[in-house]
Amino acid sequence: MATINYTLQKISADLFIKYESKEREYINQKISNFQTTINSYFGNNINEILVFGSYKRDTILPRKFDEDSDIDVLVVFNQAQNEFTPETYRSQLKRFAEAKYSTTKVLKDHPSVVLEMSNIKFDLVPCRLYSSFWGNTYQIPSKSGSWMDTDPKGFNEKLTSANNRYGSVVKPIIRLLKCWNADNSYPYASFELEQIIADMNFSNDNYQTGFLYAINNLPTNNLSDYQTKKVETLKNNKDWIKEYLDRDNQEKAIEVVCRILGVKI
Repeated sequence: MATINYTLQKISADLFIKYESKEREYINQKISNFQTTINSYFGNNINEILVFGSYKRDTILPRKFDEDSDIDVLVVFNQAQNEFTPETYRSQLKRFAEAKYSTTKVLKDHPSVVLEMSNIKFDLVPCRLYSSFWGNTYQIPSKSGSWMDTDPKGFNEKLTSANNRYGSVVKPIIRLLKCWNADNSYPYASFELEQIIADMNFSNDNYQTGFLYAINNLPTNNLSDYQTKKVETLKNNKDWIKEYLDRDNQEKAIEVVCRILGVKI
């Protein structure tokens, strides 16, 4: 008989875009084409094109589970462009997208320009490399319209370290809860949810215990009433899972898991 631990492991594997899959091959080809196109358009004004975010961390969900899954791309303009404002950079990226992808939906969505293709979405973030006495720092647009420091690789390293430290359950649990998040109109911003889970302590946890622990420790401060109710419903369902496990009823516990995640097995 299947156990809840095995079921969660299987579902989390289904939520991973496998390295040899057609979806990953398609995404990689689109990224390559995009890099060629943007370099051709901007020429020497581009210093670096850096793919970062959930795709690099292996926490992105296949689009059939999350239609808002996107590829985060940092477009780093060179030093000669540093006098421009963040909004100027965004406008340049928008004009580029409209010129080169005329049949694609293009919109501004702070701090980025979103390029929505039929089966993939790019989130283009303008960036400059700011030089100081202490070295070079990536900077992206802030909500106030100025620049703010960012570390596009730092969280990747933190999450990888946590995943290795806790027996490789952290990234799968992130994918599981991102699946719930997408199925419930995003009570949490996707990156925020990853940060919350990356800070948790999964010592001696497997998929089952880690999943239940993560749900139990999801914060609700700063959430709206609607969002809070979504999280409270999740935690109530978590209590039912525990109840069924106490009764040694794996089948019913698995049913609740599938209801939480909106999947069928």
